[in-house]
Amino acid sequence: MKPRILIIGAAVIDTVIEVERLPQTGEDIYGKLVDTVVGGCGYNVQRVVAQFDQEVDFLCPIGTGQYADVILKEFKQKQIPPLVRDLRIDNGWNISFVEAGGERTFLSLPGVEVHWISDWFKSFRLDDYRLIYVSGYELEGTSGEVIVSELEHIQDAAQTKIVFDPGPRAAYLDEETLSRLFALQPVVHCNKEELFTLTNVSDVTEGVTALFERTKTTVIVTLGADGCAYYSGAEIVNTPSEKVAVVDTIGAGDSHTGAFIAGQSLGLSTAESCLLANKVSAAVVATATGNFEGIEADKLVAEVK
Repeated sequence: MKPRILIIGAAVIDTVIEVERLPQTGEDIYGKLVDTVVGGCGYNVQRVVAQFDQEVDFLCPIGTGQYADVILKEFKQKQIPPLVRDLRIDNGWNISFVEAGGERTFLSLPGVEVHWISDWFKSFRLDDYRLIYVSGYELEGTSGEVIVSELEHIQDAAQTKIVFDPGPRAAYLDEETLSRLFALQPVVHCNKEELFTLTNVSDVTEGVTALFERTKTTVIVTLGADGCAYYSGAEIVNTPSEKVAVVDTIGAGDSHTGAFIAGQSLGLSTAESCLLANKVSAAVVATATGNFEGIEADKLVAEVK
């Protein structure tokens, strides 16, 4: 039986717009509408893990309205079971501005995915999963209390590993929520900016060691074109990435996280999982709007073993 994976996250609508640069206050600039797609960190991670033929459940609320309808249609097409329905409000959406260099900036209008309630967890027994992904987007405000309380019910932490991606809104996470989460010893997977936000330092080495002191387990930090580094208490290990021409960075971090989780589920070591994640992320940023369906999973796994 394959190890089971649970993704706790959201699906939202991404409207992708290319701009030469971001506008200044009061300015009017032209942009190019690239696409409108289903996105969200949880959804992106689920899509990446699914490419590796792993058994994965997606705990994702779907509301009611025009955006929820688009998401339901996408789930049906991708054969993703809609496991949680909440008909109070619609799902959220965002505008993703992609600058000439490929960097992206988001303007988000949240929906049902920021109103978590304990009832959504009733159909899930968290101890049945070997790996559980949690996104920082879902831990803001009262939702953080709900989700962390559910995670604290896990009976055997040695058999159920949490992977936490703080996301770009790490600064908005409540310190008490973070302290309770870190006490559960999650693997933290973040980029440099998120690492610095969580630790109040501006050095990668200081940041990963400070975070390890709180979680007592592996910390992974992505380094853009330089790949990633991880720290498990002994020394920092740098894992380089292949050089590619960046089209845009939408889904770069999510694809790295998803591939790392897939690698762990497949029994790869931390080093092998990080190398796999680098390869997947490099392939994703070389395509437009985070194309996860073209990941050559078997080929990439064979390359890192």
